[in-house]
Amino acid sequence: MIKDTFKPVKLKLTELKRYIAAFLETLQERSPETRGTYERSLKAFVNFFVQDRHFFFRVRDVERYREFLKTQRKLKEATVATYLTALRRFCQFLVAEGVLEKNPAARVAGGRRPQHHHRMYLQLSEIQQLLESIDQTTEIGLRDRAIIQLMLGCACSEREIMYANIGDLQRRGRKWILYVQGKGRTVKDEVVPVPPAAVEAVQRYLEKRRQYEELDEDSPMFVSYSNRSQRQRMTIRGIREAISERLRQSGIKQDRKRLVTPFSIRHTAGILLAESGIPVEEFMQRMRIKWRPTAMQYYRLAGVLRSEQYPELQTMVKVEQ
Repeated sequence: MIKDTFKPVKLKLTELKRYIAAFLETLQERSPETRGTYERSLKAFVNFFVQDRHFFFRVRDVERYREFLKTQRKLKEATVATYLTALRRFCQFLVAEGVLEKNPAARVAGGRRPQHHHRMYLQLSEIQQLLESIDQTTEIGLRDRAIIQLMLGCACSEREIMYANIGDLQRRGRKWILYVQGKGRTVKDEVVPVPPAAVEAVQRYLEKRRQYEELDEDSPMFVSYSNRSQRQRMTIRGIREAISERLRQSGIKQDRKRLVTPFSIRHTAGILLAESGIPVEEFMQRMRIKWRPTAMQYYRLAGVLRSEQYPELQTMVKVEQ
């Protein structure tokens, strides 16, 4: 146990709830998903606070909470880490408010982050098989290929693709960039370089759409073709279902239904980037990864794709310098 030099602070339940509500108010600029994660995590803390009855914001109290999450709640390490991050940020808020002198949760490590990825990457022969299976004479086919190439060339997530507008893809000299709204954000404040192959795929799709509708910079980059949401912005669920169906139709999923997902394409993009030999700092920027150890997981996998045997696919992640 870490030596405890923290002055105990006793809060009533009503006071604790009031401070939590005030803390959540400070998160208004964060995405609804992020606020929801903090709210759920702190709700679990409140339940422990009531049950424990001796939580006085000391290091040993936080350690006891961590053990409760592990042994009583039987939560996974990553979930424990999320809950403790929420408590750590809340305690820092209490320090700023003058309620605590120091942050006891800052002295307690969360659950261990996973040392390997749980999702399956695709072999480059499978990426080739996937792309070749798509009929590019149809608008839906052009759409799905463009989405896949953004996932591969820019490591775009379903969320980033959903929020993308036509005007977010811009040319800067010889380079193309895409403004994206990343996880936990409410604005498009991250810039991602776009390989020429992905730009070409998006432009071919948009040229097809312009035959049937007027488009401007604020138009969604990708639209649905279902009866219920014809030509409306695609949802995350719609993107996931469309790409999952392409993976199934191409014969890649087979008996790996739960392991091969649209995220597998982004995961493959990360390994392909690592194999390209770019510096880890550039890798983190292109993948929107903030935690260096997560980036290093991809470098440990470098070589498994044997990308030197697929020069045409290597070009899908190369950007203009």
